[in-house]
Amino acid sequence: MTKRSLTQLGLALVFFLILSPMAFAAPQSLPNGPWVEDEQNVSLSGIMTNEELYKKLEQIEPTSKGRMELEIVGYSDAINGDLMEPLGWPLYLCKFGDYDSNKTRVLITSQIHGNEVLGTQALVKLMQKFAAGGKEVSQILENVTLWIMPRVNPDGAMYERDGEWYPIRQSSQVWDPEFIGLPAGTRAPWYYSSSRQGYDLNRDSNPNLDFRIENLADYGLTPEQFAEDFLDDRSMNNSRYGGYYVTPEARIITGVYQRLQPHVYIDVHHRGFNYLTEEDIRSVSIQVAAEVADPYDDPFSGDHYEVDADVLELAKQVNAVGWLALQRGFSSYGAIQKYPTVNLPGTTLGSFALNDTAIMLIEIKGQTQNLGQKQSGMLTQTAVVSINEILKALADGSIHDIDTTIYDDIPESANRMSDPTTRDE
Repeated sequence: MTKRSLTQLGLALVFFLILSPMAFAAPQSLPNGPWVEDEQNVSLSGIMTNEELYKKLEQIEPTSKGRMELEIVGYSDAINGDLMEPLGWPLYLCKFGDYDSNKTRVLITSQIHGNEVLGTQALVKLMQKFAAGGKEVSQILENVTLWIMPRVNPDGAMYERDGEWYPIRQSSQVWDPEFIGLPAGTRAPWYYSSSRQGYDLNRDSNPNLDFRIENLADYGLTPEQFAEDFLDDRSMNNSRYGGYYVTPEARIITGVYQRLQPHVYIDVHHRGFNYLTEEDIRSVSIQVAAEVADPYDDPFSGDHYEVDADVLELAKQVNAVGWLALQRGFSSYGAIQKYPTVNLPGTTLGSFALNDTAIMLIEIKGQTQNLGQKQSGMLTQTAVVSINEILKALADGSIHDIDTTIYDDIPESANRMSDPTTRDE
């Protein structure tokens, strides 16, 4: 790693001074919350609505002096084949650095689950930094092409319950098999929620990036055969297989991925609460992962996919740099675990990793409904600081000097704590 600047050291000291009292204080509960108590109102005032986010992005672009280019890459309800049909909310792509095949290409997404909001806040802060420019930013953009999609589930982000704004995980689209050419009564993909009438967008991708239900004939299938052999068969319609690209959002994200063909893909999420170890009961700030999918045989094309050794090595180095960036004193800031071992080829991370992209999953603790704005500043910074250090290491090449055992030695996911509130999301 390159030597940190005095500015960075000063920032580290600030965070250490802010967070140390919390870290050294005797815990009031395990793992120190923060919990939203029963009957406590969850304030969303610090979270941007779609309109506020779009306005912010449109303000950042002209102030960037050409460093950032803003592009609408599709719409959330464009389900008629034309993803640019202006139905629903727009999905924005923010592009930094010229596209150059000799540069390291990085794609970052956030809020594919509508109630996982702090990643969006973090990416806006990161974009403001890059738009402002400076020596560090210039050095990064000389060697890195950076594309960011700060909110890829705008429907879930703006969901309302009983007339109140209440972000949820799913998108807002009704399963209608006849509309997409399948027999009436065909079972929905396993990741569809009939109660929410929407999809878990992060299960709708597929290692076969070109699979589309409207092109079943390319695989020798009729709609009736596909319905019977795949969707209506629970042994095939489950998390061990890729998704079916039934949502505009999954198709839009994959289209951006295919355009950029990134070397590195980072996806920012939220999860529950953990404490680090039995000996170290600090509240875990984030969990990370460099691998989320096993080798995969596509049931449609017969193609085989697996993560190459050099791709996994880079993924571990990326995650290790993120971990190193947050080791700033004995505070919750640096209390990091690895995400549980999973096999999820239908996630964007899984499908992209199986297509030769090094990945990093960042899972910030808490959800909108059980965290609110408590510690939101610190938790947002975990993403900002780690991603910024990763971009620096990719730009100067020091990423390749990182020992992958640093990632291997990150504590495994453990000590999960249930949220002691009555909230159900």
